[in-house]
Amino acid sequence: MKQHLLTIYTRTPLHVGSGTSVDVVDLPIMRERITGFPVIPASSLKGVLLQLAREKFDNGAHARNSTKPDAARVLFGDVEETLENGQKKQKSYAGCIQIMEAKILAFPVRSLAGCFAWLTCPAVLERFSRDVGKKLDIPAVAKDRVVPGAELIVNNQVVLEEFAMDIQPDTNNQLANLAKQLGKLSDDPLWKSKLAARIAVVHDENFQHFVTTCTEVVARIKVDPATRTVDEGALFNQENVPCETMFYSVLTVLPPRRQVTEAGFDPSAKLAELLPAANPPILQIGGDETTGHGLCEVKRIEPNNL
Repeated sequence: MKQHLLTIYTRTPLHVGSGTSVDVVDLPIMRERITGFPVIPASSLKGVLLQLAREKFDNGAHARNSTKPDAARVLFGDVEETLENGQKKQKSYAGCIQIMEAKILAFPVRSLAGCFAWLTCPAVLERFSRDVGKKLDIPAVAKDRVVPGAELIVNNQVVLEEFAMDIQPDTNNQLANLAKQLGKLSDDPLWKSKLAARIAVVHDENFQHFVTTCTEVVARIKVDPATRTVDEGALFNQENVPCETMFYSVLTVLPPRRQVTEAGFDPSAKLAELLPAANPPILQIGGDETTGHGLCEVKRIEPNNL
């Protein structure tokens, strides 16, 4: 059993929807039930990786049809049909890659200084540390206070959205150490160059407030092609996770559960071929693909390389 860290950095707004809602937002995003934090379900990630396997393995022969390359069948599971006594029977095989839902790690909000801040909190960082088995330098922070990067400070305060927050002293230089650890999680040039200056650690309750109220909510319409006006009742609101958000997931590679035709088949090697550590691919996740939503840098990292 081998584990890989998967980081997902949004380049464009992301909509992984939870269906219709009775709230003011017609199409909300998926959130954790107990925390309200944005989340990407494992089923969504599995679908994206399966489509990538269709396009990459067997020279893309399966890219635009419902069939799967043999390697994808082993990695992600399959249903095989057999003929017994003149009757069709189905046999299911689970894949050998266990995919964890993608949890939030850093969330961007507007800042009076520094343009925007990447927010995180002790609860999020402790969960990340637990999930990847890596000890992090996590600053302690009181409610309504912040441990900020240098670019976010103005008049000895940090103004995030409409809130002016006092600074929590970072006497042990923990924030710089944390930024150094998290800086390896993405090859995005903005993340690598600005994280140390724009990271901000806030209290768990403050973080919960920001990720609940500071997502993008956009109004969308449907236009009648004949009249070129909005169809009656065709105005709706959609919630998106903003670009520059960082999620993470953990992939666990298990032994194959079905017979493998390829000699010397190594699931971890196939996963590395699918998601090379160098030059991580830009993949589309969630809805509204044709309007440019959900473009994310997806990087695979082995935990011992953090």
